[in-house]
Amino acid sequence: MLKTKVKICASIGVRNVEMLSERIEEAIDFGSDLFEVRVDYLERIDFSILKEAIKKYIDRSILTCRAKGEGGKFKGSEEERQEVLLNLSKLKPAYMDIELSLAQNNPDLLRLIRSSTSTILSWHDFEDTPPFQFLKNTLDKAKPLGEIVKIVTMAKDFSDNISILNLYKHSEPNKLVAFCMGEKGQISRILCPILGSPFTYASLPGFSTAPAQIMVKELRELYDLLELGH
Repeated sequence: MLKTKVKICASIGVRNVEMLSERIEEAIDFGSDLFEVRVDYLERIDFSILKEAIKKYIDRSILTCRAKGEGGKFKGSEEERQEVLLNLSKLKPAYMDIELSLAQNNPDLLRLIRSSTSTILSWHDFEDTPPFQFLKNTLDKAKPLGEIVKIVTMAKDFSDNISILNLYKHSEPNKLVAFCMGEKGQISRILCPILGSPFTYASLPGFSTAPAQIMVKELRELYDLLELGH
């Protein structure tokens, strides 16, 4: 079998910063390579405390503050959220994850964020998986705007996995993260890094941030079994 390094990103959403370092250490122990910090989950955002909590892991961190319309929990206004995103980018994480719609509607903010760090431009559909041509058009729109495009949909049928994974035929390696959510979409979470995604997302016990996420530990054990681990 191919002994390719498959990277796992632990998506971490906690209510307070004090829990964050503990969860990151737990993710490392389970075999995670990267960490998505869901800042929108925090009850209070203090950038100095947040910076201190993740400074050891900043070059392995993906920071985001997700809009409610795309599954986020941020309670402030959209203007406040955009200010949070800008301030997060100044911490210089490995990546900032921002919505494709925001990048399209606010090119000045995108430019400022990209001056500090690399970007993941994300698009989600929590209800369904649109037709393949729609997905490809979304990919084509996002490609010029950031380093990585992320397209995530809800699987209602097994064939939705085939639609989403077909996108890898239209992207350079390590430039696209595309998979389906939901129990029927778990196979695409497993296969996406094998087909060209730079990493796949997983969760920690009791801290799932999306429907039917696979646990980091289980996913690492699976990749090791397939000789696709470290």
